[in-house]
Amino acid sequence: MQRFNKQRVISQELNAKTLRGQQQLREATHSYDKTKRQELHDGFYQSVQWTKIAEYVKHRDGYLDGVNGRVWDKGQLIVDHLIPRRLLEGREQYDTSNLWLLTRPQHNHKTAVEKKLNDNQLKKVSKDWWIKVLKK
Repeated sequence: MQRFNKQRVISQELNAKTLRGQQQLREATHSYDKTKRQELHDGFYQSVQWTKIAEYVKHRDGYLDGVNGRVWDKGQLIVDHLIPRRLLEGREQYDTSNLWLLTRPQHNHKTAVEKKLNDNQLKKVSKDWWIKVLKK
């Protein structure tokens, strides 16, 4: 199985070097982005308002991640919604009391846990609970 997976990766890399392979990759990525990563393409995270709020949160928290309290460089932190943005309406999405800083691995872990919880559970989860879960 390992040999098969290794060969598949090599094949994908070679395919990506061809024009047809690049086109297929673009189409697959576009399809994934439209269906699975819609929130990245609705313009919210590229808006001027979000950019300013994200910078404010980074300064407010002193570039410390919310889980371990370690200092990180500007580009290594993600401003994350404690209660996921999809469960919030309008102005609630910009509420800075619902925002904190996470590293990319912490953010990916949190996202994976969020997928296992239902919307009612996610609305009730506290920051302390997330810290406990993400420290493990």
